[in-house]
Parts: sequence; C-alpha cells; structure tokens
Amino acid sequence: MITTHTHRGLVWHDLKSPNNEEIAGLVKKFGLNVLVGEELKDSPSRAKIDFYKEYILIIMAIPIRVRNSKGIYNIIDREVDFVIGKNFLITSHADIIEQIEYFGKIFDANAILNKDEKIEHAGHLFYYLIKRIYSGMINDLANINDSLSSAENHIFKGDEREMVKVLSNLNRELIDFRQIARIHRDIWDDMIVNAEKELFGNEYTTYVHDIKTDFEQIHELISNAHELIADLRETNDSLLNTQQNEIMKVLTLVAFIFYPLTFIASIFTIPAANVPIVDSPHGWTILMLIMVIMTAGMWIIFKRKNWI
Repeated sequence: MITTHTHRGLVWHDLKSPNNEEIAGLVKKFGLNVLVGEELKDSPSRAKIDFYKEYILIIMAIPIRVRNSKGIYNIIDREVDFVIGKNFLITSHADIIEQIEYFGKIFDANAILNKDEKIEHAGHLFYYLIKRIYSGMINDLANINDSLSSAENHIFKGDEREMVKVLSNLNRELIDFRQIARIHRDIWDDMIVNAEKELFGNEYTTYVHDIKTDFEQIHELISNAHELIADLRETNDSLLNTQQNEIMKVLTLVAFIFYPLTFIASIFTIPAANVPIVDSPHGWTILMLIMVIMTAGMWIIFKRKNWI
C-alpha cells in the first residue's frame, strides 16, 4: 500500500509492505536504479547507505519497544528503507511504525495550515522524519529508565528475588536496543562525508550533524542505563546473599541448639537397666527441665556473642 503526502512541490510516498507493481511504478516515476527497487521490497536487508547522482538510499533498522501478551516488553527491529531525492522522499517498511504514522499526520496538517517550517527540499523532510523516529527511541529508553527506577524501589522494599528476573529482562532490552541501533552512527558519518552538496547544498551537513547528535544522546542514554542496571544488579545480589546468609545462620543455630537436646533424649532412651532419672516418678519432668535450661543457656551465650 502506498500513502502519498504532498507539500509545496515535495512528495512523500510511504510504502507499507509494497507489492512488485507499486515498486515498479515508483522506480519508473523517479528513474531509480533497479537495485534500489529490490531494496524497497519487504525482504530484510543489511543496513547501509548508497549515494546516487540524484538521490540517496538509506537502509536502517529501528529498535521499537513492544509489549507481548504476557505483559513482558521486548525490543524488536523494524527495517525502514529511505530514498531521498531533491523533491521526493520514499519510505518503505513491512510493518506499521507509530512514529512514521504520526509524522505523516503532522506533515498533512502542516500542508493544510500552510505553516512556515523550513522544508525546501526532501532532505529537510527526511531530517524531520528521523528526528521524530529518534524521539520515539528516546521515549522508549525513558520508559526503560522508569522501569529501572521502579525496580530500584522494589529492591529496597524486600522484593529482591522478584527483581532478579525483572533486571534480567531490562538488561536484555538494552542489549537488543544497542545492537539494533549501533549501525546508525556509521550511516551518519558516511552521510556527513559523502552527502552530495549539489543535491541538498552545503548547509545540509548541519542537519546531518544534528541527527548524529540525537543519536549520540540515544547512545549515552543506553550507556547510562547499562551502568545503572549493573549497579542495581550488584546491589540486588548483595541483598540476596545477605538474606540467604541470615537464613542459613538461623537454620544453623536452630540445628546447633536442637542437636544436644536430641543427643540427651537419645541417651535416656537406651534400652538398658537402671537408666538414671527415667525410672524416677518425675523423670519426664526432670528431663524437660534439663533441656529447657540447656536451650536457655545456649540462647544466652549466642546473644552475648551477637550470633543472633
């Protein structure tokens, strides 16, 4: 399906899972290389940037945070192909991408309201579209950071065991996010060096630098979140170890207290003649008193040594 947006002589064709006829029509309309047409199909491609005389081809994967039916968030990659000419922009993607859909509505509204944003060529249009996509990525990272803050609160409320899985899932999200987005820097570096000045003019380098600055901000957010999650996992593990050590300490003390009592009870149950105390009228009571006194004595000793 092709959605077409126009504004002040510029045209933007947004392709969603395009078929061969739709791609062939655009290739013919804008005189694109047949290889570019192949790239516009919804088959996965390697991220790259290619420069042609009258347009630029950019293929990149966009990390998007989605929630599955079990309520667990995952980072998925969505490939978007861009063909940027002087007066046209083509975007192609297999799935609906919220930020592109939203930008399309803004673009149409600007055309209707005749606002004065600087959109002199399709390079400007591409710039604003990437800014919108990166804004969505920053928002996803902000949501991950909120989840980390929530996990931090739960850690210090005594939910250390539950937070092990939560922190692991968040760490997986950050790893996937970074892996998907890492190639973007190379694309912007190549575009700064090789962008056709005749296509968009000398001043367009400033726009590409601004896009790269946004990417560096995203990279910084990912790095900061990784550092935070590493600190939280270390703290959580320390609290878990302390908790487990306390449990083992209590169990060891309980076993240490009851072992002598069991030993005493075993002695007085030996099937032998003339066992002391057992044959007396108050034997059971005496044995209980001995055990209670021993238990109280060991408890007092442990308290004085700060073992409990």
